[in-house]
Amino acid sequence: MSIKKKLFVSNLDFEVTSEQLREAVDAIAPSASVVVAVDRESKRSKGFAFVEMQNEESARSVSEQLNGFILNGRPIKVVEDRGKGGSEGTQRKFEPLPPIQRMQLFRRKKKLDPFIEDPEKPVDYRDIAVLTRFVSERGRILSRRLTGLKANNQRRVSKAIKRAQNLGLIPFSNV
Repeated sequence: MSIKKKLFVSNLDFEVTSEQLREAVDAIAPSASVVVAVDRESKRSKGFAFVEMQNEESARSVSEQLNGFILNGRPIKVVEDRGKGGSEGTQRKFEPLPPIQRMQLFRRKKKLDPFIEDPEKPVDYRDIAVLTRFVSERGRILSRRLTGLKANNQRRVSKAIKRAQNLGLIPFSNV
Protein backbone atom coordinates (compact mmCIF):
# COMPACT_ATOMS: atom_id res chain seq x y z
CA MET A 1 0.00 0.00 0.00
CA SER A 2 1.49 3.33 -1.05
CA ILE A 3 1.25 6.52 0.98
CA LYS A 4 -0.26 9.56 -0.72
CA LYS A 5 1.95 12.62 -0.86
CA LYS A 6 0.71 16.21 -0.84
CA LEU A 7 2.32 19.04 -2.82
CA PHE A 8 1.91 22.79 -2.38
CA VAL A 9 1.72 24.81 -5.61
CA SER A 10 2.17 28.59 -5.31
CA ASN A 11 2.44 31.66 -7.58
CA LEU A 12 -0.56 30.54 -9.60
CA ASP A 13 -2.32 32.95 -11.92
CA PHE A 14 -5.71 33.90 -10.44
CA GLU A 15 -7.44 32.61 -13.58
CA VAL A 16 -6.01 29.06 -13.30
CA THR A 17 -8.68 26.45 -12.54
CA SER A 18 -8.35 23.05 -10.90
CA GLU A 19 -8.86 21.38 -14.29
CA GLN A 20 -6.00 23.31 -15.94
CA LEU A 21 -3.65 22.45 -13.07
CA ARG A 22 -4.78 18.81 -13.10
CA GLU A 23 -3.98 18.57 -16.85
CA ALA A 24 -0.47 19.94 -16.25
CA VAL A 25 0.13 17.51 -13.36
CA ASP A 26 -1.43 14.47 -15.07
CA ALA A 27 0.87 14.99 -18.07
CA ILE A 28 3.73 13.96 -15.75
CA ALA A 29 2.05 11.54 -13.31
CA PRO A 30 -1.54 10.72 -12.27
CA SER A 31 -2.81 12.78 -9.34
CA ALA A 32 -5.29 11.75 -6.65
CA SER A 33 -6.74 15.23 -6.20
CA VAL A 34 -6.12 18.85 -7.19
CA VAL A 35 -7.61 21.68 -5.13
CA VAL A 36 -7.10 25.35 -5.98
CA ALA A 37 -7.68 27.57 -2.93
CA VAL A 38 -10.61 29.93 -3.54
CA ASP A 39 -11.79 32.97 -1.60
CA ARG A 40 -15.18 32.26 0.00
CA GLU A 41 -16.76 35.60 -0.76
CA SER A 42 -15.42 36.51 -4.20
CA LYS A 43 -15.00 32.91 -5.43
CA ARG A 44 -11.66 33.99 -6.91
CA SER A 45 -8.47 31.94 -6.71
CA LYS A 46 -6.05 32.83 -3.90
CA GLY A 47 -3.02 31.96 -6.06
CA PHE A 48 -2.06 28.62 -4.53
CA ALA A 49 -3.21 25.00 -4.68
CA PHE A 50 -2.73 21.57 -3.14
CA VAL A 51 -2.04 18.51 -5.26
CA GLU A 52 -2.28 15.03 -3.76
CA MET A 53 -0.21 12.40 -5.54
CA GLN A 54 -0.57 8.61 -5.50
CA ASN A 55 2.94 7.93 -4.21
CA GLU A 56 6.17 9.61 -3.22
CA GLU A 57 8.06 8.93 -6.47
CA SER A 58 5.39 10.59 -8.62
CA ALA A 59 5.23 13.53 -6.18
CA ARG A 60 9.00 13.98 -6.46
CA SER A 61 8.95 13.87 -10.26
CA VAL A 62 6.01 16.33 -10.45
CA SER A 63 7.70 18.78 -8.09
CA GLU A 64 10.97 18.60 -10.05
CA GLN A 65 9.37 19.02 -13.48
CA LEU A 66 6.65 21.57 -12.62
CA ASN A 67 8.78 23.79 -10.37
CA GLY A 68 9.38 26.86 -12.54
CA PHE A 69 6.89 25.68 -15.20
CA ILE A 70 5.07 28.65 -16.77
CA LEU A 71 1.31 28.32 -16.48
CA ASN A 72 -0.83 31.21 -17.81
CA GLY A 73 2.26 33.40 -18.07
CA ARG A 74 3.51 32.84 -14.48
CA PRO A 75 6.24 30.49 -13.27
CA ILE A 76 4.69 28.25 -10.62
CA LYS A 77 6.52 26.95 -7.59
CA VAL A 78 5.92 23.36 -6.44
CA VAL A 79 7.17 22.09 -3.07
CA GLU A 80 6.26 19.34 -0.65
CA ASP A 81 3.38 20.42 1.61
CA ARG A 82 4.56 20.95 5.16
CA GLY A 83 1.12 21.54 6.66
CA LYS A 84 0.22 24.31 9.07
CA GLY A 85 2.85 23.39 11.65
CA GLY A 86 5.93 23.85 9.50
CA SER A 87 8.08 20.74 9.08
CA GLU A 88 6.88 17.30 7.94
CA GLY A 89 4.33 15.81 10.31
CA THR A 90 5.07 18.04 13.27
CA GLN A 91 2.78 20.71 14.59
CA ARG A 92 4.16 23.69 16.49
CA LYS A 93 3.74 23.11 20.17
CA PHE A 94 2.64 25.78 22.61
CA GLU A 95 5.60 26.43 24.86
CA PRO A 96 4.60 28.47 27.90
CA LEU A 97 7.27 30.30 29.78
CA PRO A 98 8.64 28.60 32.89
CA PRO A 99 6.90 29.82 36.05
CA ILE A 100 9.84 31.96 37.17
CA GLN A 101 10.05 33.86 33.88
CA ARG A 102 6.28 34.25 33.71
CA MET A 103 6.29 35.78 37.17
CA GLN A 104 9.11 38.20 36.37
CA LEU A 105 7.71 39.33 33.04
CA PHE A 106 4.05 39.78 33.80
CA ARG A 107 3.79 40.67 37.47
CA ARG A 108 3.05 44.32 37.97
CA LYS A 109 4.66 46.16 40.77
CA LYS A 110 1.85 47.13 43.09
CA LYS A 111 1.80 50.82 43.83
CA LEU A 112 0.62 51.63 47.30
CA ASP A 113 -1.26 54.74 48.26
CA PRO A 114 0.95 56.43 50.90
CA PHE A 115 -2.12 58.07 52.40
CA ILE A 116 -3.90 54.79 53.28
CA GLU A 117 -2.00 54.28 56.53
CA ASP A 118 -2.90 57.79 57.69
CA PRO A 119 -6.01 59.04 55.86
CA GLU A 120 -5.89 62.34 57.73
CA LYS A 121 -2.31 63.01 56.60
CA PRO A 122 -2.33 66.42 54.96
CA VAL A 123 -1.23 66.84 51.37
CA ASP A 124 0.87 69.97 51.53
CA TYR A 125 1.76 71.93 48.40
CA ARG A 126 5.11 72.78 50.02
CA ASP A 127 6.11 69.12 50.41
CA ILE A 128 7.81 68.86 47.02
CA ALA A 129 9.55 65.54 47.76
CA VAL A 130 6.18 63.77 48.07
CA LEU A 131 4.49 65.63 45.21
CA THR A 132 7.23 65.02 42.62
CA ARG A 133 6.57 61.25 42.89
CA PHE A 134 3.20 61.90 41.23
CA VAL A 135 4.49 64.15 38.40
CA SER A 136 5.96 62.90 35.11
CA GLU A 137 9.24 64.12 33.62
CA ARG A 138 7.25 66.48 31.42
CA GLY A 139 5.51 68.11 34.39
CA ARG A 140 2.15 66.36 33.96
CA ILE A 141 0.20 64.82 36.81
CA LEU A 142 0.26 61.01 36.57
CA SER A 143 -3.02 59.11 36.30
CA ARG A 144 -4.48 56.97 39.06
CA ARG A 145 -3.47 53.85 37.17
CA LEU A 146 0.16 54.89 37.37
CA THR A 147 0.13 56.31 40.90
CA GLY A 148 -2.07 53.76 42.66
CA LEU A 149 -3.87 56.49 44.59
CA LYS A 150 -7.49 56.33 45.65
CA ALA A 151 -9.79 58.80 43.89
CA ASN A 152 -10.08 61.30 46.74
CA ASN A 153 -6.33 61.18 47.40
CA GLN A 154 -5.66 61.69 43.68
CA ARG A 155 -7.79 64.84 43.77
CA ARG A 156 -5.98 66.15 46.85
CA VAL A 157 -2.55 65.47 45.31
CA SER A 158 -3.59 67.04 41.96
CA LYS A 159 -4.73 70.23 43.71
CA ALA A 160 -1.49 70.42 45.68
CA ILE A 161 0.64 69.86 42.54
CA LYS A 162 -1.24 72.55 40.59
CA ARG A 163 -0.84 75.00 43.45
CA ALA A 164 2.89 74.22 43.74
CA GLN A 165 3.31 74.64 39.97
CA ASN A 166 1.48 77.97 40.00
CA LEU A 167 3.70 79.19 42.84
CA GLY A 168 6.82 78.03 40.98
CA LEU A 169 7.83 75.33 43.48
CA ILE A 170 7.45 72.57 40.86
CA PRO A 171 8.22 73.34 37.20
CA PHE A 172 5.44 72.91 34.65
CA SER A 173 7.88 71.15 32.35
CA ASN A 174 11.27 69.54 32.93
CA VAL A 175 12.00 69.15 29.22
